[in-house]
Amino acid sequence: MSEKIDLTELIKRIEASSSYIRAETIRNLGKMDIHVTEIPMELHSKLVKALSDPAPEVRAEVVMTLAFLEGSIVNPLLEPLLSDSVDIVRSNTISALSYSKAPLTDILAEKLLHCMNEENVQIRDRCARALGRLKVKGAEKILLNTLENDSSPVVRTGAAVGLGQLDFLDSEVLNNLNKYLESETSELVRQTVKEVISIHSAKRNESLTGI
Repeated sequence: MSEKIDLTELIKRIEASSSYIRAETIRNLGKMDIHVTEIPMELHSKLVKALSDPAPEVRAEVVMTLAFLEGSIVNPLLEPLLSDSVDIVRSNTISALSYSKAPLTDILAEKLLHCMNEENVQIRDRCARALGRLKVKGAEKILLNTLENDSSPVVRTGAAVGLGQLDFLDSEVLNNLNKYLESETSELVRQTVKEVISIHSAKRNESLTGI
């Protein structure tokens, strides 16, 4: 069966009565090698409609599939899902946004910063990494605060990774990170922070020497 026929069949299955089939179909679509310019309007419309599917497993899949297939152009469509009532949907939406190459809107950036207050550990971890990867304005302060105060070593590791992905950390932040190492009990977090200090110290030396 050709990919074209497969795609036609999958498009029909997006509106199956079974939420399991809908979710599986959307996940399979995300694995297909379809260039954004080749996506049929019918497929785009049905995927956008699935963002409001009553089944959370479908919403969780469609945010990722839209990001894979259509990239940064779907950012505005994903924004409402950051306020979804189901944790996995919000978590997947953060992941989808984190790989976008498009500048975030102020609303999206503000919502991502707010996600650091979530109770769910996975959401805070994914959000911390996304803030660094997307270089969100204000991320440095909130990631440092998370590193120093979050009870979860998973989230603290994510915050350290996020700090490492920022373009620049000033000497005050680097000093705070060195002091922080004295109290951190998780070896994984300690090693991650050490790598961050090393990376940004090298960047700082390069900027000072003009290399």
